[in-house]
Amino acid sequence: MSDDLRITGGAGGVEVAIDDLRRAATTIRNIAEAVVRVTPRDASLELPAPTVGMGGADWGLGARALGAPIELLPLVARCRHDLAGVISDVAGAVVRLRQLAESASSSAATYEWGESAVRGLVAGLHAQAVATAWLLTEVTGQSVGLLDEGTGWDVEVTPAAPLAKVPTPTSTASLLVGVESLGRDGRVRVVELPAADGTTTWVLQVPGTHAPGLQGWFEGGEVPMDWPANVSLMLRATSASKVAAAKALDLAQAGRGRPGDRVVIVGHSQGGIVAAALASDPSFTAEHRVSHVVTAGSPIDAFPIPDSTSVLSVQHTNDAVPMLDVVPPPDRGSWTTVAALAPAGVLAHDLRGYVTTAGRAQRSGDSSLRQWRAGLAPALAPAPASTAVVHEFRTRRRWQNRDS
Repeated sequence: MSDDLRITGGAGGVEVAIDDLRRAATTIRNIAEAVVRVTPRDASLELPAPTVGMGGADWGLGARALGAPIELLPLVARCRHDLAGVISDVAGAVVRLRQLAESASSSAATYEWGESAVRGLVAGLHAQAVATAWLLTEVTGQSVGLLDEGTGWDVEVTPAAPLAKVPTPTSTASLLVGVESLGRDGRVRVVELPAADGTTTWVLQVPGTHAPGLQGWFEGGEVPMDWPANVSLMLRATSASKVAAAKALDLAQAGRGRPGDRVVIVGHSQGGIVAAALASDPSFTAEHRVSHVVTAGSPIDAFPIPDSTSVLSVQHTNDAVPMLDVVPPPDRGSWTTVAALAPAGVLAHDLRGYVTTAGRAQRSGDSSLRQWRAGLAPALAPAPASTAVVHEFRTRRRWQNRDS
């Protein structure tokens, strides 16, 4: 099929390893101090010494002090000698424990410094790339309208009958299968799942880029998920497609949603960028608890998604689209990236291939992926005898300053 899955971040990532090193250092320090507290400092304070040598006449004082027969005094002397040796050994062990704690703490700081330096360098490269792309799109947009979404638009969102049978989400792979069935006419879907824990999970599914003909490259057309929206999302973190998805969720939740309900956002290609943009938007997360984001073939690595949201990003190493943000996947405990070659027989960016790769991730024993599955499971576990409710919408970009 392809090479093995390459996992970045999550429970097995560097950020978690650094935290583990710090916790280990703290634990070792605490052990060292506990040993110090329970270890006597001087054997003479614990066992009385005989007042005279082995043949002296004053042994009786020592015996009376101990309240023991005089024959035991040689044993007391031997115990005192042995205890002094134990105290010395323990003191040496405490020194070594403290050195080990310092080494673990220093290693954590070194790892963190290295990660921070790399992140800083990458962030600078990303900023330069974005500035260049912004300049190019501004020039081409003003001169010929190429990839220019503009600002004089709104998005119309209306309920629509599903084009196909909608699978109930039960896993990462089935979440992406739902995106595959959305079609190519600006549709967005919200699946309402009554969960076993008494809450409701709202699965927001957003498709990838699709636009008919050349109009999809100029000024933006009726379908919000076009190429100008792609560029706008990457440069400005907003677009007609993002607005369409947010409006669809609000319509689905009207009169039905409750504070604290989970929102799971799933997207392929541009749909994944929409998911990351929504999860990074404080105004959106103030209204919605985004518990999970699942993306496939999406360049989302530079989005500032908070740690309160668990992210799974699936990327094919022979797909250029996830690399368009020119940054490597973040190595964070809340963010897991799965990278692999696309399955044979499909295009690298094809959603069907990503569904297959997500299925492989679902079966993997990797610690980061086990953590991801454990976190996602309560969101998708259905309440007894419950039925998922499908809310599907047709979305259209409507221009306010030109005929559309």
